[in-house]
Amino acid sequence: MVDCETHYLTQGFLDLLRGRDTPPRQEVDGALRHTYFEPTAPRVVATFPDLIERQLLELGDARIALMDEHGIGAQVVSLTAPGTEGLPAKEGLAQARLANDALGAALARHPGRLIGLATLAPLAGEESARELERCVNELGFRGANIHSHVGDRYLDDPACRPVFEAAEALGVPVNIHPTLPLGAMLEPYLGYGWTLPGPGLGFGHEVAVQVSRMIFAGVFDAFPRLQIMLGHCGEALPFWMYRLDFPYVKSYLAGHPKLQRKPSEYLADNFWYNCSGQFFGPAFLTCLQAVGADRMLFGSDHPYESYAEAVAFAERMPVFSQRDREKILHRNAQRLFGLA
Repeated sequence: MVDCETHYLTQGFLDLLRGRDTPPRQEVDGALRHTYFEPTAPRVVATFPDLIERQLLELGDARIALMDEHGIGAQVVSLTAPGTEGLPAKEGLAQARLANDALGAALARHPGRLIGLATLAPLAGEESARELERCVNELGFRGANIHSHVGDRYLDDPACRPVFEAAEALGVPVNIHPTLPLGAMLEPYLGYGWTLPGPGLGFGHEVAVQVSRMIFAGVFDAFPRLQIMLGHCGEALPFWMYRLDFPYVKSYLAGHPKLQRKPSEYLADNFWYNCSGQFFGPAFLTCLQAVGADRMLFGSDHPYESYAEAVAFAERMPVFSQRDREKILHRNAQRLFGLA
């Protein structure tokens, strides 16, 4: 199996988070870690046990041993949220380079077992595009990872386009991973701790809005070969494909952005969907029926999710054939990332 969503953390980036007074930052409380993701929502906190942190920091033999224990041939690895996107552009780019160098060294120690996604600071524009080129051409990375919005801007912002242009030219995908929504979007989520703004609803809504804005902004008309990966069975976007098409198929609706294709066509042809942290048969089946087995991938969301649960789901996922199962578990990833 190829696990298309796992995460890591470097000690240097962790030290940076602990030294900051404003988000993104982290506080240590005994065996707990309190992480504040979003500068525009400085009081919203995610709390995790230190076990998660130890697993994030592990990019060596213990990670490989865990993969072997569960039959994982390779992991796609990206820097965990909150990432570098919430930092000022120059600082974010400097931190991204350090994280990429650390991951690149791990790839060199474990060739073929770890697949690197570049950490970027998209608002750095052309400099981030060059960093992606460095990661692919010099460090052997196979794509990039972006945590939904960047700073106080959305992914349809023109400043992000050099990164998408570079990814298309290099022939590598961009993973869009959720983070906490901007403060301007958070008010209805507040009052219940991490329950609503995090993985419960906020994360999925955040990515769905970002992706929709990219489509309506014409990003995929400008870069028709650009490939995007989404976790969690597509953050519910496969469920909304029919409704997203409404402005383009209902004659009584007007005033929508002009596109070369319907939104659902971009979602079917420019996106890949993994099942990370969404081990729920009906959601998986909706995604499968909407986009087909050729566009789906296996993902665990390690270390936030249990490998035992992820692999058990892989064994029972409601596919239509054994060939589809093989595509989802490894063949599609081999094709997407150019793996042997």
